[in-house]
Amino acid sequence: MLKTFIKYTLWSLGFFLLLGMFGFYWFEMEAERAWKVINWFGGMDVVSDRRVIPTGMDDIYIRSLKLKPRKDIVYDLRALEPCKEYSYKCMLQDSAGINLYLNSTGIVLTDVDDFLEKYKADIEFFEGVCPAVYETTAVVKELASLRLLTDEKKQIIAKEKMKKIHIDGGLIYSLQTPACRTFFRRKPYMAQAYIGHLAVLMRFADGFSVSWIYLSTIPSVRFIIR
Repeated sequence: MLKTFIKYTLWSLGFFLLLGMFGFYWFEMEAERAWKVINWFGGMDVVSDRRVIPTGMDDIYIRSLKLKPRKDIVYDLRALEPCKEYSYKCMLQDSAGINLYLNSTGIVLTDVDDFLEKYKADIEFFEGVCPAVYETTAVVKELASLRLLTDEKKQIIAKEKMKKIHIDGGLIYSLQTPACRTFFRRKPYMAQAYIGHLAVLMRFADGFSVSWIYLSTIPSVRFIIR
């Protein structure tokens, strides 16, 4: 009986040891994924930086990216004069309107595709030669589309989108460039906004995952999207 007890105990210890090693390896892989995303944008110094406060149209744009927009952003957007020229300033204003609509209703109209097609410009068009605003709105649009699908189909498409972002640096443009790193150092809230919505896309792709949970709970990121 003693031998049986010892044998059972050793088997149990071995099982829990293997389980612990697997858990540690899985956690390490998830942490590496999260840090890889953070490093795309210049590291934690940029991603956690809350010293730079958005002003003017940047402020309205950032507030339009909350997953549950507040009423004040609606009034602020309505107060703006319609922007008809083809410029980065008008793109920023139009993008804020698109973000607000998508986050408020979850409905993807042809206007969204028209916006993305209209402003698919040369990289020099964007502030800092970094299409962060355009790419963030593209991700917001994908999230709204995915929410309408079954969990199985949502996961398949989200994985494809995440694979494209990892390989190409973005859905349409790459944000993994020296110019974007400079831009994000100057305006860290743009990186934080993108990461917040990217974390939601990661959740759709992976289900439960330490990496997206960590990214979405970074205080600076959470402050923008919540």
